Amino acid sequence: MPEPETQAPAPQRCLEFCPICRTAEIIRAGGAPELRGGLDDVGREALLTLRALVDHYLERFDTEPTGPDRVEEIPID
Repeated sequence: MPEPETQAPAPQRCLEFCPICRTAEIIRAGGAPELRGGLDDVGREALLTLRALVDHYLERFDTEPTGPDRVEEIPID
């Protein structure tokens, strides 16, 4: 049985004029290895924080609301 061909992952690209990505590229290109490692750590922590925030809101929306309804029916005569 022949092995399936593996493709190299496509390089990740950001928008050409994205200020965040441009700054990160400049720091990575000209910064010391310690600075690049620190930048990677900050990016990782930012993504983990964003993931925790999304998980929190998804969990909040999945639960049934408890307590009295906030909507009050007002009859119109």
